[in-house]
Amino acid sequence: MSWLDGTRARLRLLFAREDDAERRMNDEFRFHIEMETERRVREAGLEPQEARRRARAAFGGVEAHKEALRAGRGWAWLTGLALDLRLARRMLVKQPGLTLVAIFALGIGIPVGVLPLHIVDALTTPPPVRDGDEIVIVRNYDLAESRPVMESVHDDFVRWREELASFDHLGLMWRRGPYNVLLGDGLAAPVDGAEFTASIFSLLGVQPLLGRPLIEADEAIGARDVVVIGYGLWQSRLAGDPDVVGRTIRVGAVPRTVVGVMPPGFRYPIRDQLWIPVRLDPLALEFGSGPRGWIVGRLADGVSLEEAQNEIDFSGQRMANQFPDTHARLQPQVLPYTRVLTGIDAPEAGMGVAIGQTLALLLLVLACGNVGILMLARAATRARELALRTALGASRFRIVSQFFIESLLLAALAAGVGLLSLQAVATGSEHFVAGLPFWVDFEVSRRTALLAISLAGVSAVVAGVIPALKATGRGVQASIQRASAGGSGIRFGRGYSVLIVGEVAVALWFLAIGSTMATRSLSEPGELGVPAAHYLYASVLIPQGDATPTTPSGAQPDRPAIFEQVKRVHEELLRRLPEEPGLGPIAVASALPGTSHPTRYIQVEGLPRAEDASAPAYLVQVARVDVGYFEALGQPVAHGRNFNLGDLGEDRSAVVVNQGFVDRVLNDRYPLGRRVRYWAPGREPGPWSYEIVGVVGSLGMNALRADADHGIYHVVGPGEMHPVTFAVRAGSDPETFIPRLRTIVSEIEPSALIQNAGALDRVPDPNRRVLTMATYLFVLLAGIAAVLSGSCLHALMSFTVTERTRETGIRTALGAAPASIVLLVGKRAFLQLCAGVSTGAALSAMLLSGFGGQAESAVLFPKSWPVTVFVITVCVIAVGLLACVRPTVRALRIAPLEAMRPD
Repeated sequence: MSWLDGTRARLRLLFAREDDAERRMNDEFRFHIEMETERRVREAGLEPQEARRRARAAFGGVEAHKEALRAGRGWAWLTGLALDLRLARRMLVKQPGLTLVAIFALGIGIPVGVLPLHIVDALTTPPPVRDGDEIVIVRNYDLAESRPVMESVHDDFVRWREELASFDHLGLMWRRGPYNVLLGDGLAAPVDGAEFTASIFSLLGVQPLLGRPLIEADEAIGARDVVVIGYGLWQSRLAGDPDVVGRTIRVGAVPRTVVGVMPPGFRYPIRDQLWIPVRLDPLALEFGSGPRGWIVGRLADGVSLEEAQNEIDFSGQRMANQFPDTHARLQPQVLPYTRVLTGIDAPEAGMGVAIGQTLALLLLVLACGNVGILMLARAATRARELALRTALGASRFRIVSQFFIESLLLAALAAGVGLLSLQAVATGSEHFVAGLPFWVDFEVSRRTALLAISLAGVSAVVAGVIPALKATGRGVQASIQRASAGGSGIRFGRGYSVLIVGEVAVALWFLAIGSTMATRSLSEPGELGVPAAHYLYASVLIPQGDATPTTPSGAQPDRPAIFEQVKRVHEELLRRLPEEPGLGPIAVASALPGTSHPTRYIQVEGLPRAEDASAPAYLVQVARVDVGYFEALGQPVAHGRNFNLGDLGEDRSAVVVNQGFVDRVLNDRYPLGRRVRYWAPGREPGPWSYEIVGVVGSLGMNALRADADHGIYHVVGPGEMHPVTFAVRAGSDPETFIPRLRTIVSEIEPSALIQNAGALDRVPDPNRRVLTMATYLFVLLAGIAAVLSGSCLHALMSFTVTERTRETGIRTALGAAPASIVLLVGKRAFLQLCAGVSTGAALSAMLLSGFGGQAESAVLFPKSWPVTVFVITVCVIAVGLLACVRPTVRALRIAPLEAMRPD
């Protein structure tokens, strides 16, 4: 037999399309004969005809063949492995439905199974500098309040820097946040920056691309104001000016000289682009006071984290004995830098990771169980094949190994698909990692890939070996007898039944919750009461950590000074914006129309509690507005009076309510003069502090529920709200005014930043965005569960039809009605479908009815949830029945003569 003929034989075996089990066994038998013939020609030098005769004789002697395999003579096991791989590939091609469903199930389960540990690995990656794992955070932890203490310089940072020998460097990473940077082009834009001590640059060990880093002389009180900038800022805002060192730029309200440019990739601590020296005068600070910040250190050569912790424990004990009032409850800690910076070291984060990993592994077990059901059902359809192989001498181990190879090939393909999907998600996750350190990378790592491969192996055992052991557990004689009788002898145990019921219940539960939330997220918000497309909204923020002439560098922000800055910005905006062509007066508020306002419980004097409320109070939206808010939005007070300057006194008892408050809370009772007060669970209600003086129309206080837009307004004066959030009428295209607005704000206050500017009808609402994302997630999970449960029901029906083929043929020959045949093969699947639907519907009703009495949850679950649950239940039943249609049709088409044909 030539090499080409052997290759052709293997290809024919691999890509054959016959469904007849005997033909497949003949193919395998001939394949073994050819392999044995080639071996005898090669090793014994026999003629091809003699080698073929002896091969037939040897292979026909089953016991001798099995004994040769047990002896492990030559590489016979490789021949079997190669055959198993070829047969596995052939089966995957011949049954594309099972292949796709199995890859889909494991392609979800395996990446989800590795996801929690993958995230932890990404969040604990040390910074990309020399010996980055030796950079640590040194801090005190308040045992009484369970929080880290960050307000200490005199008694912590300075003392530790002088005393501790476990660190080469200790530095203070004080404040960070956006700074308004104004360059020579006259344009101001926010840039993320941080205030460091010079030692931070030393411990990181990164040299500037141009100029120098910060040095200790820059920290001295009265030293020249300097700044080090990042490569991105140098290229984007300064056009890569080679003479940038020595150039002056304005950071906030302070002109600073550029002394250095850091190389590409340096963006510490998060994604920062400029660095300002911290100026400390410990002698001028009271004991126990100082700026909030992180103390960062590099471990000395040869010093472990445990040794550094031991040294700082000794120092902490000495301080506790010396200053018991301030340090008795403080526990010094030395922690890995990245773990603290990303928050993964927090106790709640550890609990979240543990819960997430448990749920992920549970989902993987469900996916493996799903594939196991499919494999077991397919084993039932291959009962004749398994019996013939057993009769030919194939051991139980040989058959189980083939099942394992098939499931392993499926799991490997699924792991590859899952890792590619995980990589695609990681590539598009820039928006979600904006607040994390720049070196945190969620792309698939080698460790994640190895873990996924390991889970694929475990999944192959669960989904392949266990069903194979169950399918081959009756022995040779019993397998042959069952095959000749038209059955397989395989039974679905209670575990598989519970799995099918659970998957149907989970699918319905996810669909019910997701659809109910979708009803809310897709609903239109209430009337805004203003032509939102013609209004510009913006939020002006004054960074409280910025160094300004009224906030001395090196001290805590001066609250009265910041109040004066905010007040001046507010008043200047009120004065200057209406002077601009095409602009109207501005409306300043804590929350703008079309966004979800904060909610609080409120009581009305003389008014009984609402029938559907779970507390003796009404949940209403609350907003703080300036005196001219309603007029600026073109929504004058309809009844009563508006706010006036006299309402800004110490009393501040006047409140204005909207029409929804009158309709739904007061139930159309006369509102003016009624007194109200706020209520909190577990607290005694206070006096009736507020009086309704006016009623205004709807101004979109609830972005999610038009039927729950009932709110109350309080008046505030300039400077009492920070940031200053406002809306101003700006014509048909309000966003064209944003550049001019930035210029005006910069002229009013150089340190001020403009955030979230845009047209009022596009104002982002965090609640609606979170609800939409949660809805998509629930619907996605529901779709996955629905596909898995449908495939399980289909596999169960196919298994039942195969097992009862002969019985079905006999019943048909005796004149059984089609309905009885359907009942015969579909009873078990229908009962499991009903059990799963009932369980899922009950769980959904329990959850939604439990939340229904809570006013806060109405944001997520509207009162129409029973209708949604009923519709989803009907849909899940329909999907389940559709999954059973094809096996049922196959059962109805069984011909009596074909069913009773002897095998």
